[in-house]
Amino acid sequence: MRKLFIAYILFQMTGYSFSQDVIDLVRYSNLQLQGSARFEAMGGSFGALGSDISSSLINPAGYGRYSSSQFGIGFNYNNIRNTSDFQNQSTLSKKNVFKPSNVGFVIANDVSHKNKGFLYNQIGFSYNRVDNFTNRIEYNGRMLNSLLDVFAGSAYLYATNELPPFTSQLAYTTNAIYANIDGSYSPRLSQTDTMNHTRIISTKGGVSEYTFSYSTNYLNRLYFGINWGIRAARYTEDYTHKESQYGGPITSIDSFEYIYHLETRGNGNNFKIGIIYLPVQQLRLGLSLHTPTYYSLKDAWSADMNMIRNDTLYGVVSGKTPTGDYKYRLRTPAKVIGSLAYVFGTRGSINIDVEYIDYSKANLKSTNDPVYAPEPNEYRYQNEEASQILKPVLNIRIGGEMVIQTQYYVRAGFAYYPQPYESNVSAGTKAGTTISFGGGIKLGSNSIDLAYKIQSKNFNYYAFDVSKTSINSNTNGLILSYSVNF
Repeated sequence: MRKLFIAYILFQMTGYSFSQDVIDLVRYSNLQLQGSARFEAMGGSFGALGSDISSSLINPAGYGRYSSSQFGIGFNYNNIRNTSDFQNQSTLSKKNVFKPSNVGFVIANDVSHKNKGFLYNQIGFSYNRVDNFTNRIEYNGRMLNSLLDVFAGSAYLYATNELPPFTSQLAYTTNAIYANIDGSYSPRLSQTDTMNHTRIISTKGGVSEYTFSYSTNYLNRLYFGINWGIRAARYTEDYTHKESQYGGPITSIDSFEYIYHLETRGNGNNFKIGIIYLPVQQLRLGLSLHTPTYYSLKDAWSADMNMIRNDTLYGVVSGKTPTGDYKYRLRTPAKVIGSLAYVFGTRGSINIDVEYIDYSKANLKSTNDPVYAPEPNEYRYQNEEASQILKPVLNIRIGGEMVIQTQYYVRAGFAYYPQPYESNVSAGTKAGTTISFGGGIKLGSNSIDLAYKIQSKNFNYYAFDVSKTSINSNTNGLILSYSVNF
């Protein structure tokens, strides 16, 4: 009998899941912020600088630096290239994405006539696409183990009419696995069958944040800001897993195809509060606190399968494919961001952000909707797992800007995002990095800015526990923004 494997959740990306888990916690907590071209060109490092539509994502006190009103809009184009390594076979996949990156305004109000030390206050609104989930990954390769080993192992001691509906039941219905008299199940493969594996994973969606901000300026020395962020999340995952025989006997199956779909939608709320202080004119210190984002989400999923044996197609009767949905709540960790900036008069500036976030504090919680019959401590296991395999990290962003002849700007930035997983879980993976640069031109009250960024990260994908795929992902982004002061 072939060796059977039970699938389990590892990290970053996994093959199939029909309940909420650590992967969901990381997906909505590990955001690499996107914004205006100026913001992006400087690596998103704006905690002590401000005066940018997207700066409130880091420190809402940044709007306090405005002494005139401004409107801005930006667009983002990403070219994503993923190279997968499965069983020593390399596969390249690509995806292009074009989206609005941000739009917003700040209204500055001069209150200096009141002679109370406050010079300006500001109200602002901004939309920023804070993370992008659109991607495409493909891998190909040959191995003895099969996804059917997992489906057969997961069926152990279940009656044929009580099998897990999204996996083992589909495999049994399509004759890809069969029942033994001892209560076990076996894949319809011989012990020496080698399978050609192909899996294509397509994801879509992202997280957008709408922020409503208030800030104030005290004697051009102390700036205070607060904002309310409303996040809209959408994540869609579709994958097709195909296996075909490589020189197997005629008694085995020829090939099978497993199809999975997941869609998540929901909203969340958070608050940010921050200050910027100038001990001297050239030096700026920033500090901000981001509350957790409290999401209310709903998952909907479905699966299908077919198998070919001796040129005969075995499938699921139309309308009988399983579907499911569930509501739940998710809390991301809080963030603390310390910032330091130095301004070289009218010649330029440099900013450093250090962001602390403890991923182990992310949490899943039952819905309040009685339709879904939530249970007390429903996510106890998942939350305990998160506290064990996730860790605190320090994200670092550095950005600089140089002014040429008062109207031309040159910028560069770097961001470093460590893995949120403990080293014994994320072995072989590397921290995510972003290198960016760009420039801009100011013509009167109008500004046009352009940025180019290169994002790199490595992670592992498991279709099942012994099916490891190493993935190197590189995203090249082009951001164009326009702003006008009034």
